[in-house]
Amino acid sequence: MSVPEALGAGLIVGVMIATQFGAVSALLLETAVRAGPRAGAAAALGVASVDMAYATGAVVAGGAARAGLAAHLAEVRAVAAVILALVGVHGLWALTRGPSRDQRGQAPTLGDVSRRFGVPSAQYFRFVGLTAINPLTIVYFGSVTASLSLSGVAEGVAFLVGAGTASALWHLALSLAAGHAGRRFTPRIQRVVSIAGRLAVVVMAIRLAIAI
Repeated sequence: MSVPEALGAGLIVGVMIATQFGAVSALLLETAVRAGPRAGAAAALGVASVDMAYATGAVVAGGAARAGLAAHLAEVRAVAAVILALVGVHGLWALTRGPSRDQRGQAPTLGDVSRRFGVPSAQYFRFVGLTAINPLTIVYFGSVTASLSLSGVAEGVAFLVGAGTASALWHLALSLAAGHAGRRFTPRIQRVVSIAGRLAVVVMAIRLAIAI
C-alpha cells in the first residue's frame, strides 16, 4: 500500500468511526450547546486525541491489541456501562442543583478543574477521559489495520494522520455547529438539551449493559 492510499484509508476509517453516534457524541453536543463553541471545540479535540491514540495503538500493536481486548469484551463493556451511567446520573443530579453552574459554562462533573484551568481546558480533559473509557475503538482500528497490511512506517504514519484528521474535523464541525446554534437558544431550551443529552447517556449505558 502506498502512502497516499494509506492516507486515504485513514480518512475513510476515521470518518466511519467518528460518525458513529454514541454517548460521547450526545455529551459533545450537549456541552457545545450549554458551554459554547470554544468549549465545544476543546471537547472535540479531546475526543479526536483519544481516537488518534487508539489508532496509534492499533497500528503499533496490530492484532495483539485487538485480540487482547476482544478476549475481555464483556468486562470492557461492563466497566464502560457503569462509568457512563455514573456520568449521566451525576449530570442529571447536577442540573437539579440550579442553573448557575451551567450558566457559567462550567462542566458540572469537573467544576473544580474548570475553575483552575478554564472551561476549554477542563472540557478537553473531560472528554479525553470520557472517550478513553471506550477502548473498543482500538478493536475497530485493529481490525482495519490488520486487513490493510500497513508494511512501512511511512504508511502507518499516513494512516494515523488521515484517521486523526478525519476525527478532528468531524467532531469540530459537530461541536461548532451545536455551539453556535446554542447561542440562539433560551436558557430553558439549553436546560432541556442538557437533560436530553444526559438522559441519552444513561439510556446508552443501559443498552451497553444489556448487550454484555
